Amino acid sequence: MMLPGASFLAQAKAMWHTITNAKGQQATRMTGKNAGTTNSVNRVQALQVEGKRGPVMSIRRSAMVGAAAIAMSLSAGQPAMSESMADAMVMAVQASPELLAGRANVKVLAEQAVQARAGGRINVSGTVDFTSRFDDLQQWFFPLSVQLDVTQPLFTGGQVENSTQAATTRISAEQARLIASEQSVLLNTVIAYMDVRSTQTLVSLSRNNVRVIAEQLRAAEERFEVGEVTRTDVAQAEARLAAARSTLAALEGQLDVAREAYKRVVGKYPGQLQPPPPLPDLPETVQQALSITVADDPSLNAARLERKAAGSDVRVAIGALLPQLSLLGQVRRSDADIRGEGFGPFPGADTEATIGLRLTIPFFSGGANYSNIREAQAQVEARLADIDLALKEASQRVGIAWADLRVARATIRAGVLEVRAAQIAFEGVQEEAKVGARTTLDVLDAEQELLDARGDLVTARRDEYVAAYSLLFSIGKLTVSHLGLNLGDLVSVASYYDTVKDRNFGYDDSDDTVWTLSYRP
Repeated sequence: MMLPGASFLAQAKAMWHTITNAKGQQATRMTGKNAGTTNSVNRVQALQVEGKRGPVMSIRRSAMVGAAAIAMSLSAGQPAMSESMADAMVMAVQASPELLAGRANVKVLAEQAVQARAGGRINVSGTVDFTSRFDDLQQWFFPLSVQLDVTQPLFTGGQVENSTQAATTRISAEQARLIASEQSVLLNTVIAYMDVRSTQTLVSLSRNNVRVIAEQLRAAEERFEVGEVTRTDVAQAEARLAAARSTLAALEGQLDVAREAYKRVVGKYPGQLQPPPPLPDLPETVQQALSITVADDPSLNAARLERKAAGSDVRVAIGALLPQLSLLGQVRRSDADIRGEGFGPFPGADTEATIGLRLTIPFFSGGANYSNIREAQAQVEARLADIDLALKEASQRVGIAWADLRVARATIRAGVLEVRAAQIAFEGVQEEAKVGARTTLDVLDAEQELLDARGDLVTARRDEYVAAYSLLFSIGKLTVSHLGLNLGDLVSVASYYDTVKDRNFGYDDSDDTVWTLSYRP
């Protein structure tokens, strides 16, 4: 599987092997032309004796320097650096706009649950009426009426209870989706982190390759001066050096791309990145991974919770067919004239209070209520299909991640053997070149094969990390809590509903709550 964020690394690797293959073909042609020349190495050694810098020894020194540089870049025993993978994960979670939006969505659904719950609570409202009357065109009156209404739902056909249950269930579903987003952010952080480190190593390899081919070109020019090779061989070396420099430029561009991807995920450009930590604990078998996924995958859990909420919606729609009973209370005071000068049929003041029950029975609504029920039932069918889809996608993610991990580990095992064999071959070619059994190009080719093997091993280790964390993502365990990350002062929204469900008054001050209009909206 082409993992997220890995495309530029694959392009870099392809560029690397393209220039390597071209180099190998040119080396074969040059070696064939010089196969019959028996004095080549001896003449070069003679130049060394005369005090000149011989190509074989200089290339050997360049190869040793390049190998040492690569070994340092691959070493896991480096001193502590400025940023670890855990640091990058914490910064990514704190700065992620996706997670900020997800937390806000949890709050939105929590407030909707509060609103659904409020449908079963007491409702108190007041009314004030103030008018003026000119009676018989002789005298002004200013009657005032003040009324207080109280309504307490007693029976709503279960609509309030089921609406509240649906809303609180959707809070849990949104929290599960928030965990899924959190997992995606953490996985993208791992990918970006490993891509930067891997591409940095490939750039180092490419720079060393440019140095080696430059030595090869110098050797070809010296051999051309003593008549051992033709101008064609020098031109081939020049072409290979230009191609190597082009590849280096492309890889440096890919490194810039990797740095931008890192900034997009983490929120800042990478500094000096520490070696990644040991791989996390993973299931021992794919069957164990699947069983964990079925229970813990956040996307699957969100789909299940949405189906449960849809079932509550069906009962809400059915409740609209049932009678509704409410307790009503009212207190009213009327003044004929607030100046206290009432006369005639308008007494000075009148106060009354009433209390009673109101029963509402829906007989016919044009079919709307029954249509609402059928709509809710169709929503249940859709949510059931979503569960099936989420289960299949979760199982697919586990299978792909497991296969990628198996392939990466097999590639690492083979890569370790390849590096070891290429190292032995390189050292053997160096010794044979000392006695004239190998040419300078043979030494360069052997060193290039060693560098290619090391580059492939770096890429395979990167793929192993990505596959391991992808598997952790697939089983629902790539979370802040499971990884033990310390987010500092970042406030969780998991308990937000508990803090607002009984908050009957007030709201949080913000720039949007400042009233800027002078008299009306």
